[in-house]
Amino acid sequence: MCAVAPAKSPTRCSVSHDDRRTHRVAHKHGAICVQTDLFKKNGRAFNKGAAINAGLSRFQYHGWRLHLDADIALPDNFRRVLFNHTHLDPACIYGADRYDVIGLKEMRAIRTRDPQHCHGAFVAPQHHRPLSPRYVDTLRGYVPIGFFQLWHARAQKPYPYSLGTAAHDDVMFAEQWACAHRRHLPTVICHHLCAQEPKLGENWEGRRHQPRLDQMTLPGITAGICFRARRTGSGQNRDGRRGVRGV
Repeated sequence: MCAVAPAKSPTRCSVSHDDRRTHRVAHKHGAICVQTDLFKKNGRAFNKGAAINAGLSRFQYHGWRLHLDADIALPDNFRRVLFNHTHLDPACIYGADRYDVIGLKEMRAIRTRDPQHCHGAFVAPQHHRPLSPRYVDTLRGYVPIGFFQLWHARAQKPYPYSLGTAAHDDVMFAEQWACAHRRHLPTVICHHLCAQEPKLGENWEGRRHQPRLDQMTLPGITAGICFRARRTGSGQNRDGRRGVRGV
């Protein structure tokens, strides 16, 4: 889980005090670790919302804020397309699409393909897997969920943490914006990095199910060479640990 400033401000990541591996990855990539014990608030195993608030508290109150899960990678031209070719309303919260990139072989293939936004006009996933479902509540409508939530500091709201898991706090956060102010970004598609086929809710209670990517190998390639976690920030995803290790 991480809180990322998409402009010039350094990446902030909320991380537990004893997660030394995440500390090392964050420092390697220039991120600022916000160490907190709020993951265990109210006796819960993984109080994600409370820890997010700890990370957000370190931002200055201006500009855009982007919350990403640590197993999300952004396309290379993300900032250029977002700030030069996307009209953003500071009163709104934005979500995006994603698709699964499973295993080192697929990650290597993504890096060798054309840019996601190419020929000056077309945005295409450049991947054979389908887009993941969007969250559209029959009562509340479209809701940007926690793997990618973009909003402006002037519309800042507290992240809910009453559930004490990663199951629904992100939805409750986005629902604080009126339906007309919850919008979908058509100009970016995120990469969801997985070691194996993901299952819905597998990490929501703080239990890790995905194997570590740096324990998987291909001939002549390692995880760090295959797909570097640049611009994604560093920190913990829904199971309280980094989705990508050794990058």
